[in-house]
Amino acid sequence: MSIQRSDSAPRPMVFEHTTLGQRVLFGSGKAAEHLVAELDRLGATRPMIIAGEHEAELVRQVAERAQPALTWNDVVQHVPVELAERARDAAREADVDALVTVGGGSTTGLGKAIALTSGLPLLAVPTTYAGSEATSMWGMTEDRTKSTGLDPKVLPEAVIYDAELSRSLPVGLSVASGLNGLAHCVDSLWAPKADPINQAHALEGARALAIALRGIVKDPEDMRAREQALYGCYLSALSFASAGSGIHHKIAHVLGGTFNLPHAETHATVLPYVLAFNAPAVPELAGRLAAALGYEGTVAGGEARAANDALAALRKDLDAPRALSDVGFTEEDVTEAVERSLQAIPESNPVTPTTENLTVLLRAALQGENPSVVTAATGDASDSTESEEQCQREAQLTEQVLASFDESPDQRLAEVLRSVVTHAHAVVRETRLTEDEWNAAIKFLTDAGNITTDTRQEVVLLSDVLGISMQTIAVNNQAYEDATEATVFGPFFTQDAPRIDQGEDIAGGAPGQPCWVEGTVKDTDGNPVAGARIEVWEADDEGLYDVQHTDGRVYGRAWLESDNDGTFRFWGLTPTPYPIPHDGPVGKMLQSTGRSPYRAAHLHFMVSAPGRRTLVTHIFVEGDPQLEAGDSVFGVKDSLIKTFETHDANEPTPDGRRLDESWASTRFDVVLAPEDV
Repeated sequence: MSIQRSDSAPRPMVFEHTTLGQRVLFGSGKAAEHLVAELDRLGATRPMIIAGEHEAELVRQVAERAQPALTWNDVVQHVPVELAERARDAAREADVDALVTVGGGSTTGLGKAIALTSGLPLLAVPTTYAGSEATSMWGMTEDRTKSTGLDPKVLPEAVIYDAELSRSLPVGLSVASGLNGLAHCVDSLWAPKADPINQAHALEGARALAIALRGIVKDPEDMRAREQALYGCYLSALSFASAGSGIHHKIAHVLGGTFNLPHAETHATVLPYVLAFNAPAVPELAGRLAAALGYEGTVAGGEARAANDALAALRKDLDAPRALSDVGFTEEDVTEAVERSLQAIPESNPVTPTTENLTVLLRAALQGENPSVVTAATGDASDSTESEEQCQREAQLTEQVLASFDESPDQRLAEVLRSVVTHAHAVVRETRLTEDEWNAAIKFLTDAGNITTDTRQEVVLLSDVLGISMQTIAVNNQAYEDATEATVFGPFFTQDAPRIDQGEDIAGGAPGQPCWVEGTVKDTDGNPVAGARIEVWEADDEGLYDVQHTDGRVYGRAWLESDNDGTFRFWGLTPTPYPIPHDGPVGKMLQSTGRSPYRAAHLHFMVSAPGRRTLVTHIFVEGDPQLEAGDSVFGVKDSLIKTFETHDANEPTPDGRRLDESWASTRFDVVLAPEDV
């Protein structure tokens, strides 16, 4: 399926577009050839080669035929003014007649700083996906402030793209640099001089970069992917050069210039939060961006979400930078960053920035929170039917509550509460929740609390059926090598299960088909884990756990330890599907929404061992029809579906036990992740 397009008539086009004059030479393995030809075209015989020390080998490859009069290798990000002055002096003393930059954005930036005052022609040979080479923008930093400007003198006469030169760029830096290019694309959709031409360049650049970066991550030696990345970054820079600097770049320049954060990683981290900030106010552009990024689905009315989801999927595939805290930004820096950004962000931005909503944006980016926090803080301007005054009143209340946590001595608690308040207020505002509906919600939560006992946890049940339990598990049990996947804990675990020896029966006389369960516990290096504590619990074939009875019986649960070789084995019952307790408020909610209370057949495990991450999981029965119908608590994962083989009564059992009925067997090998991942 594809994103639905608007059927409305095109709007009248009134705009002014400037196309910068520049030669672009593209060809893998042709950088040296193209550079010599361009210097000859300019009549330059005394070029200055500018490249960082780590680019020495590339300079040798590209520039040895250029016979430079001066080679300069002192390059610093954000181009400090004092560095620019020293480089300018060196260029004058060497009487150079052309400038050649070989490297990323910092290198190109220094070349531009020299060209700005000297008027010397500049040739750019990019090795990253920064895109600075295609713009007439310069930038320098002084006294923790980054200044930028536009001047035709700094636009390179020619750009020489050679994908071979990017081969040594590590995958992580390729991702950060490519997302920096993607940020040019996104910002160009709503920057001060955005027009249909640079928007078209931006969207094609975004498409190319999304494909290219996935290709580079999959295979760093894929030269076609690296060529696509250069193509995409050039288009992104072309659009940015015409559209100007929008909210994203103003924030990133503050973060880089004031706090000296790394350029590419900062852009890559801030991007999803700026998109979440603006996308709801420009749904048509958001829909087009989602399509460019490869989103599949029908999203009429949900264009902003589609764009955010498409970017999130791309970032997940790329393992993109997540939090500004990882690159040196701190909570103490937020206030100054907000103040400086507010002074720089253009008035034309689709959403009006305020101290409050920019604080939410930067705090979310600081911690790597879900970008939806930012959307909730700004509100969905495209869907709002309320007056501006009413929207401001509602937003002001949210801001007041958020500010009330500023002096909290527990910053983690404050962070969580800010997020809860932001999302909860957004639900009230977006759904226009009535007082009767909120009172009904309060009664529902009260009923859930009242029905909860030591043996029945209705609040856990609510968390399960809303998928919150599984989401928390996903966040806290990130994939690590081949470690076994985790799933929901459930409301029926108890701390006082009996201990059994290997091969004993946990069923305790409960009705059901006997089932032999065996397996091993290993670590992610393949070593057996001896003495691992293995807690197991399950329902009987009537779908009931022992704690659901009032007579104190204990069955269907026990714990045992793995042997020295990591093996374990026990008898239990073949799991069967059963409904979660649905005679309380959670059951009424499921009934009201047309959802089934049934869970797929499963057997619970909790496996722990010193130095390993505790695993809470289930195994599910392959072929169980409920797997197709759906699990009411969203706990099923494909890796946890196991084969349960049925045996006749006269077939020998693994331990010689005599049975007068059919029985089943299954195997579950557990792999525990290290404790600190």
